[in-house]
Amino acid sequence: MIGRRGKVLIILYIICLLVLFLMCSTDLIIREPEREIYHIAVIVEDVRSDNYGNFRKGMDQAAAELNADVHFITLYEKMDVEEQMELMDREEQDGTDALIVVPVVEEKIAGKQMTVPVILLRAGTREAAGAGNIVVDYGKMGEQLAEEILQDMPAGSQVYVLTDPSKQSGMDRMFLKGACELFAAKGTDVQLVIRDAENGFRTMFMEMETETGQGAIVLAANQEILTEAAGILAEDLTAADRVRGVYGRGTTVPILNYLDRGIIEGICVTDEFSIGYYSVREAVRALEGAGSSPTMMASYYIEKEDLRDPGLEKLLFPIE
Repeated sequence: MIGRRGKVLIILYIICLLVLFLMCSTDLIIREPEREIYHIAVIVEDVRSDNYGNFRKGMDQAAAELNADVHFITLYEKMDVEEQMELMDREEQDGTDALIVVPVVEEKIAGKQMTVPVILLRAGTREAAGAGNIVVDYGKMGEQLAEEILQDMPAGSQVYVLTDPSKQSGMDRMFLKGACELFAAKGTDVQLVIRDAENGFRTMFMEMETETGQGAIVLAANQEILTEAAGILAEDLTAADRVRGVYGRGTTVPILNYLDRGIIEGICVTDEFSIGYYSVREAVRALEGAGSSPTMMASYYIEKEDLRDPGLEKLLFPIE
């Protein structure tokens, strides 16, 4: 039998266990460190799901891992750099900790003085980028795509470059500049086609003339134009017969579907998920005082058969 002294010791032991449990459960002994939540504003032209889906997935994952609160702000008017700068000032005044900006005009946004860290998603090169910025060399991407086109197209084919100066971004300009300079260096003439305000590019496809046995080559300045051109050819078989190949850039669902159907011949893509992830990561690093250098993103050329490549699956179809 347990004596009186033994019973008292057991009771004291149980009481000690209860006290320790209560102290631990109420953070009186083991207090979880409070992590600061970083408020980051992302200012872009447009956050339609078909344009920024993968980009936003990457941001959301980084925000969850790095304890950041990310919110998107869009421009009321496309290509309005003054509005973009006003939004940057407003967010700074409202107390945001850092900004991530897809600049309408790189030179103006890069030169703007701010008191909070600003991460730019730039279309330039390493030399033009500030610390922490995410850089895609769209000029090099244009050269890469032009090289692929020249390898595929029959001799003497006419190259049509589709663009819309009224909605042209810095990315579009650098992409076309890289492609057109390479075509010129290789002795290939291009015909610049401006988007018609009423009929888009339908008139061009209707009036397109090519020699017998030779197909026209179409290069779109951006994913919006590429989607429009592919949609026209999907509906108009006569126009499609005149075209040897349609090329461009972007990873939207419609573009990948047109590539899978063979309407689009080839595209250049970047890892939008990683761009979104790295931009949040660099913003947090800047807030924590960690030094960094520009992050250079690669571009990849893909064709229909590459859609089934397991190595490209995460790039094209990142998991939520």
